[in-house]
Amino acid sequence: MPTSVSEFKNHPLYALKRHLLKFEAIYPKTAEILGYCRGEAIYSRDCVHELHAKETWIKEARSVRIGEEPYKFVKARPKPHHKKTGETPPPVAVYGHWQTEKFMAPPAVDGKVPRNEHGNVELYKPEMLPPGTVHLQIPGLNKVARKLDIDCAQAMVGWDFHCGYSHPVFDGVVVCEEFQEILLDAWQKEQLETERKNDEKRELRALKNWRQLTKGLLIRERLNRRFQSSYEDIPPNQDESVSDVTMAFPLNRDMKHSKDSTHLFPFEKL
Repeated sequence: MPTSVSEFKNHPLYALKRHLLKFEAIYPKTAEILGYCRGEAIYSRDCVHELHAKETWIKEARSVRIGEEPYKFVKARPKPHHKKTGETPPPVAVYGHWQTEKFMAPPAVDGKVPRNEHGNVELYKPEMLPPGTVHLQIPGLNKVARKLDIDCAQAMVGWDFHCGYSHPVFDGVVVCEEFQEILLDAWQKEQLETERKNDEKRELRALKNWRQLTKGLLIRERLNRRFQSSYEDIPPNQDESVSDVTMAFPLNRDMKHSKDSTHLFPFEKL
């Protein structure tokens, strides 16, 4: 057995109360005292147990039994609004494993999925699934269920901490067993319809692009034919500068056009 207080810290066999962590405690309270070190009781490391809040035990698929008193109160971590207002958060009640029992979710009744106060189904472990329901991990099922007026709830499978806050993580939906086949068939039809619409949009976009390309090629060909022939009529040694500026656009708008104006561009017809 160690002879100094510092040697008891993180010792594999013995422990002192002063070295217990925030969420640790000696259980039972009447645990056998193996000795004393400078007047402080020495306990076996087997008597040191971890404590958790109710919300943490739920994540382990366990719930605190009704009527259990908190084994210990610990200081809560201040939230951002507590830091701004300077308020002190209330202490958190923690419980031991011996104060909990296996989590039993309420069953589904009359096609309604049981939910928590936030309208979700806590599904941290597979055994937390409510009786009479199934967990479908398919994206987009909630939209199809609303169209068919089928009750479903999002499955919350964990928490993610970012941007200074904890955010729930959802994965799939929970529906009653009797609606599973109906919902999956409707989802399959919805996927086929969505794929058909996407194919139509893709074809229309391709036709539009080809139309624009064809128009551009025709315009370029007309420009080449018109201006190439006019360039060929000019002798090589002749000055290419325009002698009469009235023949240029927009001064030539007042000139009378020939009856056949099909070869003209829209801006030349003004």
